[in-house]
This record gives sequence, structure tokens and C-alpha cells, in this order.
Amino acid sequence: MNIRICLLAIVTFSCGIVRADVQSETACYVYVPRDSSSKPIKLALRTYVDKDLKKEVGAFVQYNASKETIPLVFTKYVSTDTDSPNLGNYEISRVEIVDKKIAGEYVFIQSGAGNTQGKYVVYTKSKTGKKITFMYTGDNHADCKIVN
Repeated sequence: MNIRICLLAIVTFSCGIVRADVQSETACYVYVPRDSSSKPIKLALRTYVDKDLKKEVGAFVQYNASKETIPLVFTKYVSTDTDSPNLGNYEISRVEIVDKKIAGEYVFIQSGAGNTQGKYVVYTKSKTGKKITFMYTGDNHADCKIVN
């Protein structure tokens, strides 16, 4: 009798295993300082989206091909389509976690009805409130590699 119960439990639990189809995407951004003596800062954003739920399940950023990645936590999505719906304009806010603390906030902005000129990121450092704007350079841009 115990063997039947064990087999029934194994069949029940093995049927309950769910597999999610997760898609990863990389977007690349750059900040070019005003003074020519400083080098540009490159930022790669990697997001993971559950295709069935159409929901982000994870994200991180990586700077200038550094091996270190910084995890991001999604906080807010705001549609900024005010006059014409469904243009694809939005703001997505995520916070970065460093040493188990919020170190800064990224606001990913899409404006201009999907034009790449309207894609950028505003990063705000938590300690100082200093803001840096990164301009979009493209998805999987050659200079923007995620290093594992």
C-alpha cells in the first residue's frame, strides 16, 4: 500500500512541474562626458521576460565590459502615451542593488513613438542624487557585450 501512495505522489508532483519560456534581451546605452578628456561610459542592460506571462522576471546592468553585473529590481511601469494610445511610449523604473542596499535608480524611457532617438536611461545615484543620462545605441551593439 505504501508503494502505491509513493508512486501516486511521484506522478502527481512530476505532472505539476512547470517550465517557463524565458527570453533574454540586451540593450546598449552610452554616456558621453562633455569634457573630451573623459572616456564614454557604456552600459548594457540584460532583461529576462517570461514569454507566456509577458512579464519581466529579472534584469541586470553591466558597465564597460566589466565582469561584475549589478542586479536590478523592477519597481514601476508608466505608459506616457497621453494624446494617442498605443504609440509605445513608456517609462520603466528599476533600482540597482549593491551589497543588499539600493544604490541607485534607473528610469528607462521610450518616447517619440518607438524611434531609437527617443530611447534613453536616466540614472540617479542614491547617495548624491546625481543624474546621468545614457543614450540608446542599439540592441546587441558590437561595443556592448555582456561579459560572464
